Amino acid sequence: MSEHLQRHPHFGNTLADHFMEHHRNPLSFHAPIVHVKATIKLVEEDDSNSEGGTHQHFLINNIQVIDIKGAQKSLVENEAFCAIRFGDKLGLKNPIPGLKEGTEIELQGEYVDKTHVKVGIGNPGDPVIHFTHHPVGFVNYNGVHYE
Repeated sequence: MSEHLQRHPHFGNTLADHFMEHHRNPLSFHAPIVHVKATIKLVEEDDSNSEGGTHQHFLINNIQVIDIKGAQKSLVENEAFCAIRFGDKLGLKNPIPGLKEGTEIELQGEYVDKTHVKVGIGNPGDPVIHFTHHPVGFVNYNGVHYE
């Protein structure tokens, strides 16, 4: 892991190695932004949590890093947990239809490495890609762009 990574003073999650404008957003964990292509390994049930919003949860593997801002590519592991918020003004309008194991997905969001994740519903401690919506994230799946 990069020696330049810091920890968020409240959440304990990975901080990027420099400040980025999206860090002003209250949903940000102040983490690096990663853009990846990967394979959906496991689709889990949607989750409505006490922190607001409903999320689609799934695991990805065979991760290919297209770009990363705020950290080195070596930070990104081969498998990650993804949480895509939907159904409110802070996330996507609707869930992404037809997520299927074994299919390719491209996404961008904040990357929280496994030493700093919040273990919870659906995630026993894998790295997390979240904030996959406006203002920094997006998802490309089955030829459709979601932002």
